[in-house]
Amino acid sequence: MLRLLTMDSFVSIGNSVRSLRKAKSLSQGQLASDANVSRTTLVQIEQGKSAQLSSLGSVLRVVGGHLNISNDSPEVSKRRQARAANELKLAASREKHLKIALKFALGDADSVALKEDALRLVDMWQQQELCSLVYIEKWRQILNAEPSQIARNLASSMDDEWGPALRQNTPFAMSAA
Repeated sequence: MLRLLTMDSFVSIGNSVRSLRKAKSLSQGQLASDANVSRTTLVQIEQGKSAQLSSLGSVLRVVGGHLNISNDSPEVSKRRQARAANELKLAASREKHLKIALKFALGDADSVALKEDALRLVDMWQQQELCSLVYIEKWRQILNAEPSQIARNLASSMDDEWGPALRQNTPFAMSAA
């Protein structure tokens, strides 16, 4: 269901524009000029009267504001944004681990140190009970192999059921990929 803008919405938008303008220490004339709208149009926007969307968009761009028009409630929109941010984080983690797998596959000079550091961290997890034994054993299975096999283990674990969890609890968290 599409949310309709009500007069209260226009008043709220107008108040926000005024607050943003004042925070930037802009006069109405300066903002109108920078946004390429008339001062009368800006006054109408700040008073909560309806305005052309293009004029409102120009004003918001200058003051650094935005207008979120969607079919979603603000709560749903925030959840969508959080989910999208999490997806980006997971994708970045996946990419980092694939780069590490590539280092092992190519026999990169850093791969020996990467493996040693990762195994040391996994040992520390176990000694200090910092991580579930399930993760510890899974990481040992991946790391207790030759570099080319570690690369295959890392790459194959990226999309299996344990992939996201292993990337979240990774001994490579501090490694530069």
